[in-house]
Amino acid sequence: MTALRVTTAAESAARDQAAIAAGVPSFELMRNAGSASAALILREYSDRLAHGVALYVGSGNNGGDAYIVAAQLARAGVSVRMQITAAPRTADALRAKSIADSYGAYSAPTGHERVVVDGLLGTGHRGALRDGIAAACARMAVARHAGATIVALDLPSGLDASTGEIADGSVAAHDTLCFGTIKRGVLLARAHAGRVVLLDIGLPHGDEGDERDDGAVGDDGAHGDEGAHGDDHAWRLASAGALARWVPRVAWDAHKGRRGRVIVVGGQEGMAGAVVLASRGALAAGAGVVHALVEAPSVAAVQGQVPQAIAESWSARDTLRRCHAMAIGPGLGRDGSSALLLRELFTALEGQAVVLDADALWLIAMAAREDGMDAASWLRRWMSATSTVVCTPHVGEFAQLLGHDVPLAWDARVDAVRAFAVRAGVTMLLKGTPTVVVAPQGRDTMVVPYGTPLLATGGSGDLLTGFLVALMGQGMPPVRAAICAATVHGRAAELATARLGGVRGGTLEQLLQAVPEAWRTVERPERLPPNVLAYLVAPQ
Repeated sequence: MTALRVTTAAESAARDQAAIAAGVPSFELMRNAGSASAALILREYSDRLAHGVALYVGSGNNGGDAYIVAAQLARAGVSVRMQITAAPRTADALRAKSIADSYGAYSAPTGHERVVVDGLLGTGHRGALRDGIAAACARMAVARHAGATIVALDLPSGLDASTGEIADGSVAAHDTLCFGTIKRGVLLARAHAGRVVLLDIGLPHGDEGDERDDGAVGDDGAHGDEGAHGDDHAWRLASAGALARWVPRVAWDAHKGRRGRVIVVGGQEGMAGAVVLASRGALAAGAGVVHALVEAPSVAAVQGQVPQAIAESWSARDTLRRCHAMAIGPGLGRDGSSALLLRELFTALEGQAVVLDADALWLIAMAAREDGMDAASWLRRWMSATSTVVCTPHVGEFAQLLGHDVPLAWDARVDAVRAFAVRAGVTMLLKGTPTVVVAPQGRDTMVVPYGTPLLATGGSGDLLTGFLVALMGQGMPPVRAAICAATVHGRAAELATARLGGVRGGTLEQLLQAVPEAWRTVERPERLPPNVLAYLVAPQ
């Protein structure tokens, strides 16, 4: 399986309907969802089941899932108690209730249960909570405050599956068990969803097909597709198996020339630190040789802090022809000399892979305005010597490229990223929560949901640039390189934050120390339990 799906409410419903139309009974999907959820509770919360499990059950299919959970837990000998807010109103939910009823009558929760299952509302809900649901959520909130673990089925009740908006009274989950696809709202409201577990419920998916020349993931093998060539605007999340296959292997007899020769250009006087961090990032991602091209006064500073790098002044242009990939922008500056250097570098390109970041993006926006062009068209004209370009803006830098504010709504934001990528002919990596990656052809919106606020500090983006230029220097296609670099960046932050017990007090030094382990999680992913497709750790 190459990609997992991140869906809106409508996209999720369409996949369910497509599965049903293809011959999968709707009740089978419900039974699979409830059974997989119960299995996870039994496996991962066995030490919290002595006082039983409380289930809060709605009238729709989410409630039907909860009835199956109740039946499976009761079958395993767990004491089950249910708060039913209304009678089942779908045929599948009514059937699920009859199965749960076959294990006996269920009393109301006592408040002593250490595991509470939220099965009130599913993906079809939007807006405020109704009285009965609000009252049930209030009781779950009391249980959470008393130390109970909240397990939400598909998404926390009151969380909009598409937008991530949270209704007043919605209870934050410790675990959200997503069925078949990760709901977009869950990804946009991670703090409310807690740990996200994607469960396989039997949605059909196509066989893996040929991978595209541009390195995009493609549609084939995407879990929950309507078929091998099904397509919509659902976001994609690279599976652990895909990431492991993409990362270039370092041969046992490799020498530094075979591990990629890269250049980082930036480091105007007083801003050598950005190139230092990018160079350290490139080395941590396995680059064989790192050249740092900086303004002359910064050479000594870079050489002193990264002795493994070859520090040279901006005038040393012969190095450009010997590199496999180049990163331009960290600490480059935004004055006339930096702008002139940028144009000269673009003129000298001879097919090298290029990462454009930080000040390079500001200079591009400024140059485009001076030339009376939009930034995307300006980039396409000036980058014609290479077809391998990745731009890595944060939201502020992207606004500069657009010439206006970045839309707040995620659909509009992703549309803006896609339009810029197509118009400029570049791969776009928009940093954020989540990070978005789009290929020059505009196909497949890939998302990278890993990371913590440890990344929200100056210099973090320079490390990402270093990871990315190293992978591109080793021959990775730009989309895959962007996804892998952002994944390692985010997972290193998660590991470092877990070790520290929080974000405050952490620095980029702790992040770098966690990078080797982050690479291992990508190269050798852990074997997942049955019916589990992915885990996303709870935000710290």
